Amino acid sequence: MSSLLRLSYLAMRFVQVVIGKVTGRLVTSHALRGSPEARDVIFHGSSRIMHPEKLHLGSNVHVNFGAYWVCEGGLTIGDNCHFGKGTTIYTRNHNHRGTALPYDQENIARPVSIGKNCWIGAEAIILPGARIGEGVIIGAGTVVHGEIPPLSIVGAAAPVQISERDRVHYEQLEKDGRYGGVSGKLYTHDKSQTRD
Repeated sequence: MSSLLRLSYLAMRFVQVVIGKVTGRLVTSHALRGSPEARDVIFHGSSRIMHPEKLHLGSNVHVNFGAYWVCEGGLTIGDNCHFGKGTTIYTRNHNHRGTALPYDQENIARPVSIGKNCWIGAEAIILPGARIGEGVIIGAGTVVHGEIPPLSIVGAAAPVQISERDRVHYEQLEKDGRYGGVSGKLYTHDKSQTRD
């Protein structure tokens, strides 16, 4: 029985490798739409790249599987950058100061730039407007915002409050029952009906 299990495992692994290579090639060609001059760009396995026409890649960029990049606001990545599995990059955010809670339908675009020779660790999240300097190393699981100076090595830290919502604005929207539904479109919620 163990030889049958081993053979089954090897067959499954073979299929996974083949699918990963095919998917990686498809994602790579999709991602290069905004960077026809880039060379030796490799996406290993499946990833999701939204708005690839606003993604500008340098050469020798390697991205492990599971990347999720929203490039709508503009994403520039320099030469010789390597990304661990599951990296997430956002170049736009929802508007939490708008006409509904927790946010409305407006998107706010803020470009992200990553300098050359950077190493972005697995599961790192890069937020809109981040500017990562040349030669930076971002530790696995780190949430990046703002400016990271060249040659820095940064890692995950304990969460800290960075700002606070406008209490008057929040309470008014709550009182008026204005909530964002799918894609931030206005959702009406009848507070008189409660669940058992």
